[in-house]
Amino acid sequence: MDSLIAFADYGLSDAEVRSANAMAPYWRDAVADAMRRAPADDEFEALLGGLVGGLSDVAWQRRWIRLWDRLGDQGIALGELFRPVFAAIEASERALLAAVGTPRTIHLDLCAAFRRAVLAACCGAIETREAVRNLRSGVSGELTALHSLAAMAAGNRRVGVVSLSLLGRDSDSHVSARDLQQLPGLIFERLQRLLRPQDLIFAGREGEWLLLLPDVDSKVQPSLAVAAIQRDFAEPVRLESGRPVALAVTVGAALLPDHGRDADGAIRAARLARWAAAASGDGFGWFRSEQDEAWQRRAALADELQGALLQDALELHLQPQVDLATRICLGAELLLRWRRADGEWVPPPLAVELIEQNGWRQLFTEWLLRSAMRIAVDLQAAGIPVTLSINLTAPDLRDPDLPELLAQYLETWDVPGERFILELTESAMMGDRAHCLAVIARLRELGCRMSLDDFGTGYSSLSYLVSLPIHELKLDRSFVVAMFDSEDNMRIVRTILDLANDLGMVPLAEGIDDPRQAEQLRALGCRMGQGFLYAQPMPLSEFVAWYRQRRRA
Repeated sequence: MDSLIAFADYGLSDAEVRSANAMAPYWRDAVADAMRRAPADDEFEALLGGLVGGLSDVAWQRRWIRLWDRLGDQGIALGELFRPVFAAIEASERALLAAVGTPRTIHLDLCAAFRRAVLAACCGAIETREAVRNLRSGVSGELTALHSLAAMAAGNRRVGVVSLSLLGRDSDSHVSARDLQQLPGLIFERLQRLLRPQDLIFAGREGEWLLLLPDVDSKVQPSLAVAAIQRDFAEPVRLESGRPVALAVTVGAALLPDHGRDADGAIRAARLARWAAAASGDGFGWFRSEQDEAWQRRAALADELQGALLQDALELHLQPQVDLATRICLGAELLLRWRRADGEWVPPPLAVELIEQNGWRQLFTEWLLRSAMRIAVDLQAAGIPVTLSINLTAPDLRDPDLPELLAQYLETWDVPGERFILELTESAMMGDRAHCLAVIARLRELGCRMSLDDFGTGYSSLSYLVSLPIHELKLDRSFVVAMFDSEDNMRIVRTILDLANDLGMVPLAEGIDDPRQAEQLRALGCRMGQGFLYAQPMPLSEFVAWYRQRRRA
């Protein structure tokens, strides 16, 4: 299928893209409703409404890409454009599921493919816009850089390859769209003044610049060039309006052919060096061979994880939460588990890290909420009325659309919000506190209760804790494990539990592994607990069997 949008990059076959036509009975009404709450633009509404049927049409794709370019030039933020798109997706999915009654796998697969296709259409338009902006500023892009470097490699020239990240240190919200459009050209001119006439400059990805320094003898010349760039960009770039924009500089460098046999390999090596420098907090780093080995493993893992996320192959296991006095299971925490195709279980923190680094957080949150709804429905059908705890992150709390998304899922699956406890960490709320509290308040309006996870390990303060609308306070496992090591440790546990009870919160202890811990915690006023003493996290079917066996005992 001829296409201006790379649907295959989103794991979509031609047949899956065409399957979007099945959403036609629901899509236009969903778009019309979503646009009533969005910035008015007749062309955007018309093209968005024509998306079903237009995804495979190159003429529609061309108009769609031009539209996003125009709206970007007008200074409309991407969030304002994505908001009605996601709202329309949710509404059309909800209408489909309501129409079919009991959803089957084919319906869920259709929803997943349709969601990916719409996301591909939007992201494809954004990527094309970036290329257009580069051309307008007179800066060639990555494809030209690859061709130039390949020609140098064919001529057996030794080339320094530099991956340079220039990202704003502060929010760009105070800078106008017109000013931001000037920034690439100003950066390009500034880099030109710092480099040799034969050196080449290209626009890379997401604030990246690629520099090719031909005919270098060693690492010395690229290192000197990088040092000059770092010194120069320590001063802000001044826009034509007079506004200064401070840019944070992170640099990685490699040599062709020393660090890459071809153009692709050399550019990848420079990027790996930059990513390593960013992770270590250094401003500059040269490529090392072990970085490539680690990247190969990590890239393969990320590719497999993306497939698992898109194909709904991740799992949520349930760890029981019991009343310490009665030992009755009243709830369960939903914990991410991912088993690779070769049978290896990937550590959950690594899976979450890959999700965050690759920009899949929103996709993961949607998957998480949908999976939680399915589990809640299955437990209800099994006659098991436990609450389910879901872990949220800082990006989730910064998403103003999260409450609406959750509300739509609750309505679609006909699950009351009271079935869920949303777990937050202290660090997740350390950014825009007012915004986080506003999101939490809207989540509570849905009936969901809030839990503060890992209390005492982060930024605890009494004034902060008192102001939070928290139902449950979780005592971190580290305190439980160390409780009997000293009187001071025991005093800390007692203080936290007393604080929770005094504030009207339910204290829940994590990591209870033996009866002695459970009895001591209960004596100190802890009401709930979870840990291997009761059960490890388990799949839904095993949890149902475990729960029924305990109820019979």
